[in-house]
Amino acid sequence: MRLRFGHGLIGLASVFTLAGCTVNGPDPEPTSSAPASEAAPPSSLDLPQRPKDLAIAGKQDAAICTWLSPEQKAPLQVGGGRPVVRNGNNYNGCSFAGAAGKTQFGISLRVVPEGLDDFAQKIAAVKAKTATTYEVNGFGAVQGQVPGAESLGCAVFVDAAEGQTLYVDLSLTTPGGMNNEQMCVRAKQAAEAAVTTLQGS
Repeated sequence: MRLRFGHGLIGLASVFTLAGCTVNGPDPEPTSSAPASEAAPPSSLDLPQRPKDLAIAGKQDAAICTWLSPEQKAPLQVGGGRPVVRNGNNYNGCSFAGAAGKTQFGISLRVVPEGLDDFAQKIAAVKAKTATTYEVNGFGAVQGQVPGAESLGCAVFVDAAEGQTLYVDLSLTTPGGMNNEQMCVRAKQAAEAAVTTLQGS
């Protein structure tokens, strides 16, 4: 991910917004000229079958900002909900400012109009040795951190629907404020909250 940190944390609307961080999505891996027949199989992540498709396709920022309810934000220690900062071709999404004591962080929810199996081929965090797969409310998910930048955050990518990925990212803006496990646990909790909302809609 291309992260740019700015000065001051007025009330972080996310990892990518008020703190001065922006993201255009994960940096893609260099493309190869291998023929299509050599591409990774669609089920390369060995994810479970989706219980159903979540209705995230084409959702705009304002709608995405409703995917964390006030009751869900409280244990995550986030507030607000603002459209993601646009810098290039960002995915639609919403970012939430977070604070745990003196630790400042942001959580963002984004809609990627691409299936997780295909999207994962482009994400260094998913290919890292520390990446892991699990289920989020019955939906297959991959958790990963950018190699060499693990201390900056943790992301969870959920197989939300055919051709659609829910991308949940926690970005730390207070250096050393959380360890890797704490960041990834909170990112997973945010993914679970958003999926719970979507399942009920």
